[in-house]
Amino acid sequence: MKLDSTNSYSTAGGRQGFPNGILISEPEMKTGSEVDSYMSPDETFCESISSKYEEKKPSWSYLFVHHAKVKGISSILERDRLPFFVHKTIHYYRRQGKSKTVRKKEIPTVSGLIFLQGNHVEIQKYLDKELPGRYLCKNCSTGKVAEIPDKQMRPFMGLSESDPERIRFLLHPFHYYARNRILLRITSGGLEGLEGYVIRIDRDRRLVMDVGGMSVAISGVHAERFEVVRDGSAARLSEADMLHKRNLQERQALIDRYFHPVKTIREIAVQAENIEILRAQTIAELAKGKLSCHEALGTFFFIIEEIACYYAPSVEHVKDNMFPILQAGSAVLQEIDAIVNDSVHSPEIRHEYESDREQLMLNYGYLFDDRGV
Repeated sequence: MKLDSTNSYSTAGGRQGFPNGILISEPEMKTGSEVDSYMSPDETFCESISSKYEEKKPSWSYLFVHHAKVKGISSILERDRLPFFVHKTIHYYRRQGKSKTVRKKEIPTVSGLIFLQGNHVEIQKYLDKELPGRYLCKNCSTGKVAEIPDKQMRPFMGLSESDPERIRFLLHPFHYYARNRILLRITSGGLEGLEGYVIRIDRDRRLVMDVGGMSVAISGVHAERFEVVRDGSAARLSEADMLHKRNLQERQALIDRYFHPVKTIREIAVQAENIEILRAQTIAELAKGKLSCHEALGTFFFIIEEIACYYAPSVEHVKDNMFPILQAGSAVLQEIDAIVNDSVHSPEIRHEYESDREQLMLNYGYLFDDRGV
């Protein structure tokens, strides 16, 4: 699955002495970004949030919804005066017929990305009441609800509104980009305070930053001033270690027993067999009615998360050796597709499943992107 990305601006060089970038190939799509936002000065949602809005500047969290649901959800959020921010995509296309001019058309992505401001516990209570079945997304590195500081979100929103084509969502998790790099902080201009790694992508130095567990690249930063925050290698290790610190539910703990660190070809083969066993068991339980489609889908999702948790660092270095595990994971993704596309689901349920799969691939799709998945 290719993620939304943006056109890259062509910028030349950079200041002498700037940290060297490494060329990284990311997918190019003729897309940009637009924002629908609603910011009311008279916050009425949750008095415990609104009374302290200016004082503490609440953080932001986000959720994925099917694009068909974005408009309806936005109207509900506007009605209740909850500050929110919607990220959309613009597709560029060439008109048919005699006129060959290039036009742009706003088309919602498969999963709408809606950011909400406030205490995430109170927001989830609100969602449970007004939009049951909607859940705030978790940061895949921590297993907790993703939170974005207001001081980081404000420049991101401003850039999205003023110059959206400078923003691109990347495939890999943030810790992937920390290898042998220095964490920097911008100290000038409208992006002052943003932190990340300066990396060369498509002949342009970009600031790659973490936005609630999503990796986002901002172009056109070659003229900005930076200060060093810390060495990136330690940050990378800590991010990777955090993947292993999760609170598991009972069924997840049972699945986790099938996963183990691998060092040899034999251990990799055995682990692939374990994943296949889990896949077959889940299919059998679904066929016998012991699991609902929702429960089976949750099981398959967690298997993919486990593959990322245990083997993502190894895949970055020896992906060919990890092929049996990735192949077994690809088979699990095929089962996810089969459930999502099953005609027995109502359109609403199918949209929910599609949105969940979209988020799964946003977090972990890079592991399988060259395996035909």
